[in-house]
Amino acid sequence: MRIEYNKPSTHSYISLRMKSGMGGKDQGRAATALKNSLFTVSIYEDNGESLIGFGRIVGDGGITYIISDVMVDPKYQRQGYATIIMQEIDQYLNRNTYEDSYICLIANAPADKLYSKFKFSYLPSDKCGMLRDQGLSMINDLENESEKGLKNEDKNESEK
Repeated sequence: MRIEYNKPSTHSYISLRMKSGMGGKDQGRAATALKNSLFTVSIYEDNGESLIGFGRIVGDGGITYIISDVMVDPKYQRQGYATIIMQEIDQYLNRNTYEDSYICLIANAPADKLYSKFKFSYLPSDKCGMLRDQGLSMINDLENESEKGLKNEDKNESEK
């Protein structure tokens, strides 16, 4: 296993999203998202080629920080890689945020159990988390487009 703080390739990022069940994304927007991340942590296999784990922080670098895209390839889940990713993210937050910073994430169960080990808790009863409805059909269309693009790239690489 090798940990890197450089941003992975867009192809590796989207491929890991799909493997881990988070769904594909448009390649151009994924490239922009990675470029604009405040912090990224990537875990690669011992051979150094395959991205097996990833997490990032997005935000304004002053007040608001959002933990995003914490994911591990299913072949490597339940081996402590998500904990390693969160430890690296936690160290970044400890060095770069303030007592009044707003640090948040949206977790899918059962990952909420992992995040609670890193000072995250459910919102108090007088607050609620919300998501803006972006239209599910648009999201599905983009995920299908992303999957087709990755398949074409894989096909082109195998023909070389």
